[in-house]
Amino acid sequence: MQNDDDLIAIVAMECRLPQAADVDEFWARLVEGRTAVSDLTDEQVAAAGVPAAQRSRPDYVKRAGVLEGVAEFDSGYFGYSEREADILDVQQRLMLEKSVALLERANIDPQRTAQRIGVFAGSGMSTYVTGPLQRPDLMDSLGEMVVRHGNDKDFLATRISYKLNLRGPSVNVQTACSTGLVAVHAAVQSLLLNECDAAIAGAVYVRVPQEAGYRYQVGGVLSPDGVCRPFDARANGTLFTNGLGLVLLKRLADAVADGDRVHAVIAGSAVNNDGAQKVSFTAPSVSGQVAVLREALEISGADPADVGYLEAHGTGTALGDPIEIEAIKQAYGTTGAPCGIGSLKGNFGHLNIAAGIVGLIKAALVLERGFVPPTVNVHEVNPALELDGSRYFVTTEGLELDREATQWAGVSAFGMGGTNGHVLLRSHRPEATGPAPDATDGRPSVLAFSARSTAALRGQAAALAARLAADPDAVLAEYAHTLHEGRTRHPHRAALAAAHPAEAVARLKAERYHTSVGTGSDAIAFVFAGQGTQRPAMGAGLAAGNAAFARRLAEAGAAVGAHTGFDLRALLEGGGERDTADTEVAQPLLFAVEYALAQTLLDAGVTPAYLFGHSLGEVVAAAVAGVFDLATAAELVAVRARAMAACPAGAMLAVSDPAPFAELIADGSLVVAAVNSPRQQVLSGSSAAVERAAALAAEAGVVHQRLTTSHAFHSPLMQGAVEEFLAFLTTRELHAPRIPVVSNITGRVLSEYEARNPRYWAEHLVRRVEFGGSVDTLREAGVTRFVEIGAGRSMSNLVRGGFAAAGAPAPVLAQTLGEPETEAESFADALALGWATDPRVDISDHTAARRMTALPTYAFEKRIHWVEPATTAAAPAAAPVAEPAAEPTAAPVTVPAAEPAGAGDGGADGADEEVRNIVGQIFGTFLGGSATSADLGFFELGGNSLMAIQLINKLRETFGLDLSVRDFYENSSVSETSAVITAMLIEEPAHV
Repeated sequence: MQNDDDLIAIVAMECRLPQAADVDEFWARLVEGRTAVSDLTDEQVAAAGVPAAQRSRPDYVKRAGVLEGVAEFDSGYFGYSEREADILDVQQRLMLEKSVALLERANIDPQRTAQRIGVFAGSGMSTYVTGPLQRPDLMDSLGEMVVRHGNDKDFLATRISYKLNLRGPSVNVQTACSTGLVAVHAAVQSLLLNECDAAIAGAVYVRVPQEAGYRYQVGGVLSPDGVCRPFDARANGTLFTNGLGLVLLKRLADAVADGDRVHAVIAGSAVNNDGAQKVSFTAPSVSGQVAVLREALEISGADPADVGYLEAHGTGTALGDPIEIEAIKQAYGTTGAPCGIGSLKGNFGHLNIAAGIVGLIKAALVLERGFVPPTVNVHEVNPALELDGSRYFVTTEGLELDREATQWAGVSAFGMGGTNGHVLLRSHRPEATGPAPDATDGRPSVLAFSARSTAALRGQAAALAARLAADPDAVLAEYAHTLHEGRTRHPHRAALAAAHPAEAVARLKAERYHTSVGTGSDAIAFVFAGQGTQRPAMGAGLAAGNAAFARRLAEAGAAVGAHTGFDLRALLEGGGERDTADTEVAQPLLFAVEYALAQTLLDAGVTPAYLFGHSLGEVVAAAVAGVFDLATAAELVAVRARAMAACPAGAMLAVSDPAPFAELIADGSLVVAAVNSPRQQVLSGSSAAVERAAALAAEAGVVHQRLTTSHAFHSPLMQGAVEEFLAFLTTRELHAPRIPVVSNITGRVLSEYEARNPRYWAEHLVRRVEFGGSVDTLREAGVTRFVEIGAGRSMSNLVRGGFAAAGAPAPVLAQTLGEPETEAESFADALALGWATDPRVDISDHTAARRMTALPTYAFEKRIHWVEPATTAAAPAAAPVAEPAAEPTAAPVTVPAAEPAGAGDGGADGADEEVRNIVGQIFGTFLGGSATSADLGFFELGGNSLMAIQLINKLRETFGLDLSVRDFYENSSVSETSAVITAMLIEEPAHV
């Protein structure tokens, strides 16, 4: 048995085949024994450019394996301009997208991983390139080098490495039909030599137009009826189809250590060539095949008698099948356990360059799932194979394997020209790693995901919801862990908190998650609740499961407890004998909890742009902003509470309309203590006056609510506390706020003078709270995201009301302590909002799990990028498929001398506009519609250096100027380039 250090794990697999968009669909078609090769209509063949005289011939075969949607490509994800995406070979597009999916299958973020990831890949010769080469507009704007670079298979592997930021070896492999399997061998060797830590290996073949069919030639390798019959007595040829296959490989020890899913283990691989000992260059050789099979077996350490399945090259040709079976007999021997032989070419045809890699994927699935699918189109096994009485048989029916035993499988691929590849696979059963994780530990999870566009973000959410809903064993923590650690972070982000999968599904489907697009409009404001929002044991539920908050709460509680005559910890834990409505209790309690909540969010990286609060809440906000240090703030709150508690008792009433109480206000019985929003004001006064107001409100049908307070705050009844509080404040040092605080007295941003002025804070006790004005100030500053610091949703409701009254879109709101039974989830939701705004926010406590899980891959936003391939040697097309803006004049442009201001049309301003229009048109011929953004640079819009040289030359030719490369690189937007050219034309320096 081979040393485990020499084993390679297949940790992820991807494919795209006719009628099978991924590995699951591929496997389903194999198990069901269905073919993916279909008949072509005469209309399809005609549309593919096949002349009537050819397609009407009796030997013209109208059958093909067609990949759907090859014209679709998410150019924006990979940073391509529209024009460059149009000319990029469809094979390379597919490989880019599937490489992203492959890495996501393995839960690797290439932007954050320390792993060196290699790429070993091959593709067919580009037939797509014939279209762009026949388009004068594309050749003129992009240049022949750009077009050829986008289609030359030499750049396949390096393009993947560049676009995905992969830093391992990047090597193209080209050995005709064995390319995919030889790429795997090359990747295995690179891993064993420690050149990389993981490797993408595979191949793609797409010939366009796909619906062209083919002409049968007697004695050739192509089937006369478009049906491939591997190992059948009537086998008479194959047909070439289109497809892609990729695997991600790692050293087995690394894969196990990383907790990867291992589909199968590569125990040995070998590659050789037939040399000259065969009939012709394209003919197969028994001796060459025997040698490569034996070498792979020797390397693997497998006993040939134990190998139970062979995925053969199996082309279904009269010459190739018997040669391959004879080689198997000689290499694997005639004694041992029964060994099935199969070929997927009956299902999918001959995938050409990709045949071997797709065969490897099939064999890995056979071992992982313990089942051998039937080989289709075999009605009678070819007697020339001489299998009767041997250990070998063609798998014409599905076959269950013993999943408890170690299973072995071999995979072959033979290329025209004689390069042979063979790989030995071994099944892998992961060792038990202890009990399965609990479905939940009671802590909510944060599902954080991202995309390159808003549409793709919705696609991600929909796919995630579908997967969660279909997964009865879903562990939400594993989903959260996988999304956070195993996915690339893109500019458009979303996050939500949930305690159970069903809740997460509902929120995803309803699009009730926090989002961000990273445009600078994502500022967050913390809003601190005031007295009246407190409740017994507030924060206790969160502290029980959140160590970070518990530490901050203990710190704040100790600071406050040093100045109060009661056990704050007992109150926080739901005990104690003091009434939380008592001012001397309520204010220290609120301060300690709110300060701890804010500091815990700040510790996690949630950075508010503004702080503001309601009454006492503004004091907490000032402490968080650094106006008071914690010790000063704690003592301040205790002194403030005692002074206010010593004032005459009173009451407060929230009302939706102050009109019915005009007389009580006029005679001084009541004052308007707070204007929370246009739809809510708070009246303050003696208990008797508030009782009268409540009765009036009931008579008038005015919505009203008695607040949980013991005093008439922000009324003249508090005047006695002002001087005592002022005397205390003058003995303490106050500082400028480190974070802007919005005053709820003025409704404006608090100035340094106000923040450091003791009288401001003393008069705070009697001044009206202009909370609605504070909300207006923040709304006008563009703030739309608010985190409520405190218990319940009172502040959120007030903020929402202020936005509604102004006719503004609803703000984004999160609470740190919602309802008592959901405190932990509320706080996690606030963190989710923070992460959506800034992915550096630490949500690790809510994304922790023992392992990752399989999740949907990226939901690419498909756009049509297509240049119709040329099917004949016709003259180049005179016009593009999608006509760009009118071609700018090639004659040099002359700008008239600048005229005095007000000189009328035709002066410098008019000339500048003319230049800008022409420059914009030229940019459009290179970049397509993306060039409409005049202020983004050429490279930001998807241009590259080769295109830039072509564009500079076009600008020089058009304007008759010697525009330098440096000038363009430093001023590469439409606006900047236009300014430079205009200045050169009028011989004045440019100011850009």
